[in-house]
Amino acid sequence: MLPACERVGSILANFPEGLVSVSCGLVQSVNHAFIRLFQVPGAAVVGLPLHRVLDRLGFGPGDVAALISPVPSQGDDLELVRSVAGMPPQNLLVRRFPIEGEGRGALHALVFVDETSWREAQRSTEVLVEELLRADRQAALGEMAMALAHEINQPLGAIVNFAGAARRTLTGRIIRAGELEEVLINIGAEAARAGDVIKSLRSFLRGTPQPATDASVNAAVKVVLGFAEPAMREQSIDFRLDLAPSLPPVQGDPIILQQIILNLVTNAIQAMGMQPLGQRHLNIRTAREGASNVRVDVRDTGIGLPSELGERIFDPFITTKVNGSGLGLSIARTLAQRLGGTVEAGAEEGRGTRFTIRLPCRREEDVRHA
Repeated sequence: MLPACERVGSILANFPEGLVSVSCGLVQSVNHAFIRLFQVPGAAVVGLPLHRVLDRLGFGPGDVAALISPVPSQGDDLELVRSVAGMPPQNLLVRRFPIEGEGRGALHALVFVDETSWREAQRSTEVLVEELLRADRQAALGEMAMALAHEINQPLGAIVNFAGAARRTLTGRIIRAGELEEVLINIGAEAARAGDVIKSLRSFLRGTPQPATDASVNAAVKVVLGFAEPAMREQSIDFRLDLAPSLPPVQGDPIILQQIILNLVTNAIQAMGMQPLGQRHLNIRTAREGASNVRVDVRDTGIGLPSELGERIFDPFITTKVNGSGLGLSIARTLAQRLGGTVEAGAEEGRGTRFTIRLPCRREEDVRHA
């Protein structure tokens, strides 16, 4: 086997990764990268049985057994962890491949690739991604704060009104049995409604998977219009609503669905702020699209979508408005993707922008068996 080793010796010596050649179970040669990687002189390992060398380098019995097993004709890759006392664990990818000959006397090689730094970088990246997602959720809270405050304020205001009605009922007269029951039921329902909003928001900020409940797109649009109506009235925005009847429900958290629509409606209102009076038009249309999707179109006559931005309009901190945060559209797309859907943007004919939400609807048989 020496002639074969000599023929490949120069190649093996300069191979960029740690490499050892083996024949008859004995180490025939090691290259410079192997010596640097394991900090052992070549003379200390050449000629020794491979299993003794591996044991000396700190590989466990199971790893040693795998590395001295017969090499497949196509070679193989093994991911191992080397542990040496006083040193951090070392992640290694070991590639084995035949070089020449067959049977026990065949010459084969083991290549040791140190992936420790790459693994650490990957773990750091995963931590960074999670931090960025948490920051995105916190940014979403800031973007939605006014709408959420309005939404929570509605049930709280109703509770105050119901409590006032109960107090007036109790003043100055005898109360009949059951007279306050409806008022108390309403107070409890409104308090539960406020609690549901807060619970959903907490889950959103934590990144908790949303429950697989049925959500009505048309109902979500109507709730959002309740939030947006004062701003539209203040800015003299002409509004048109076209809701398709008998839309199937979509699967997802109704509050998150409302936030998607709210972000797009808020974006449309802001985009029309500088348009002349009489030229501010907002149109929301819902429709069934094919057998599997529900579609929502939000059209405005605002400043329009610059062609050079394209899909970058959904990137965080990209905005076409002077005082825009650049987060609303990014959040809307992120939330839609969480529900298994998409958000797309396109220019309207003449003036303005159209945003289209597509969400997977629940099939009738799924609804029946839910």
